[in-house]
Amino acid sequence: MSKPTLRVTVLVLALVHLTVGVLGLFFVPETDQTGENTVWIFSSTGMLDLLRVATGVIGLVAVLRPALISLYSWFVFVAFAGLTGFGILSAATTSAGDAVNLNWADNVLHALTSLVALAVAIVVVRQAERPSETVRE
Repeated sequence: MSKPTLRVTVLVLALVHLTVGVLGLFFVPETDQTGENTVWIFSSTGMLDLLRVATGVIGLVAVLRPALISLYSWFVFVAFAGLTGFGILSAATTSAGDAVNLNWADNVLHALTSLVALAVAIVVVRQAERPSETVRE
């Protein structure tokens, strides 16, 4: 992947999370049949929306400063891998009083986010390790 491709990938990742987070924070979420707040198919709680907005804003900063893409990608990979694991346990047990209130759509989004971030981070590391090609005349 080239650097512009990595930047576009991080930009898309950031915009998805920023959009879902802002919608959850600033628009009254719908209450579904089980009484849970949702924005489209994703859960909406204050904590989860703040996490999504922060992920989006930091991602936009990383796009503007490409040297931060590697750090951002590793951070997002670790954070969202953990959030996916927690979400699977949370959605499987449906325990009452869960502050994050994750559902299966959230788990899929977080797992895909984690995998994309891992792929970007690995590509950045491999590009850094590759010796620069010299042009022969």
